[in-house]
Amino acid sequence: MVFCSGKISGQTVYDAEKLDTDRLLRQLDSALEMRDTAIKRRNAEIDSMSAALPASLHERTSGYIGIAESYRSLCADSSIAYLRRARINAHELGDSTLLFRSRMGLAIVLPMVEMGPQAISVFDSVNPSMVPVELKREYYDAAADMYSSISDKSHLLPGLSEKYGSMADNYRQHAMRYYPPESAEWLFHEACRFYFNGNYSAAAISSSELLKRLTPYDMLYGRAADILARVSAKNGDVEGELYYTLHHALSEITRGDREGLALQRVGHLLYKNGDIDRAHSYLSAALSNTSLGPGVDSDMVAESLMIIDNAYNKQWNRNYWLMWCMIAAITLLAIALIITLMHYRRDIKRRNAEHERVERLKKDRVLYLTNFLKLCAISMRRMSEFSRTTQRKLASRQFEELFNIVKSGSMIDEQRRDMFKIFDRTFLKIYPDFVEKINTLLRTEERYADPDDGRLVPELRIAALMCLGLTDTTRMADFLGYSPNTIYAYRAKIRSKALDNATFDRDFQNLSNGM
Repeated sequence: MVFCSGKISGQTVYDAEKLDTDRLLRQLDSALEMRDTAIKRRNAEIDSMSAALPASLHERTSGYIGIAESYRSLCADSSIAYLRRARINAHELGDSTLLFRSRMGLAIVLPMVEMGPQAISVFDSVNPSMVPVELKREYYDAAADMYSSISDKSHLLPGLSEKYGSMADNYRQHAMRYYPPESAEWLFHEACRFYFNGNYSAAAISSSELLKRLTPYDMLYGRAADILARVSAKNGDVEGELYYTLHHALSEITRGDREGLALQRVGHLLYKNGDIDRAHSYLSAALSNTSLGPGVDSDMVAESLMIIDNAYNKQWNRNYWLMWCMIAAITLLAIALIITLMHYRRDIKRRNAEHERVERLKKDRVLYLTNFLKLCAISMRRMSEFSRTTQRKLASRQFEELFNIVKSGSMIDEQRRDMFKIFDRTFLKIYPDFVEKINTLLRTEERYADPDDGRLVPELRIAALMCLGLTDTTRMADFLGYSPNTIYAYRAKIRSKALDNATFDRDFQNLSNGM
């Protein structure tokens, strides 16, 4: 990192590169998607260590301590269980080094599960004067970590927190003598001491140097980022606090740690900044592994749950109004859809009716043509028969018989009957409900029976011609072979059967227009 934060002359100082919080948030989102994979990788490494434990009790005990260290930031309960087994074995072996290492391990882990007094008791069971020189560094590191952890968990009691913080600072001062100057561990202890003593600028410089040297996979990377976040908070730099807390959370998740404290802090900061949805997401992800993590900060968990609850209530209220808006919109859309469907259905019916009408017209056209050809064929046959009869009678000089045949008109009557037959069937085929519609204009007792034989009575045939537009009495008489007076008589006969003589003509015209 190229950021260095310090309070110099009342101003917060940054390097040239601007904090890219959005980029870190995107990286954190990606890391959370791979969180389970990182945790599985850690578990697989520990399983490999367990499977490779040697048969020798001494080496197995040493292996237990190594497994406990691996479990420290993954599952505190498992770490404590392995350390206690190691301590029992060390007692049996009488191995002071293994016993010392198991005790120091317990001193570090027990405060993580709210067992600070037990941790101090285990630590105090070691006589400092009996610790070999080669184990002094481990002794002071364990003491510094233990008292720092107890100090952090006692933040609600400032006096007690200050006491344990001072003890941690004292042990860090001793630990630094056993590390090469400017080494990563030495810089970390230095940054912690500067921060505890209020020299935030110097603490930021040492921590920034650590971020430059290390990668997120290193535990000290996350701890250094945590110091920088605390320095930013002390200086009132909200953006810097979020920026470095994001670095801490990225290291925590990338390493496969289950602690989730940094992720919870990110959630708190985002909630304060108004990013409710993201805060809710991060806090939920952090708390999902809290029970399995190295330790539970009950105060932070309570605050996180409160934030989640508040975020949930706000989201619920927003979703409630959104739901009603959606219901209103859906209702309007449903009404619009129903209206559209009604119009569509009406259009479909109209189109189907038009289609049926077109199909019927096609059939009617074929029927007209067929019957026309049939009528022509009958006429041609009649004419041929009459021609042959005439030739035969003339050849036989039967002039009187020929005259009688012509005078009788039987041939024309037969021709007209065939024509009526074809006309009646064609008309009823095209207008099958013609008689039924005519009957609606007539009195019940005067109504016509359905022509099952396909033949129309004379008055109905006249009515049919009128429906087809042939209203000229003379032309109708010529077509039917009746006198005009006969046509008038048939028309009067139909009118006499009407429900209302005064409106019959108009009603009949309306019926004709609707056919």
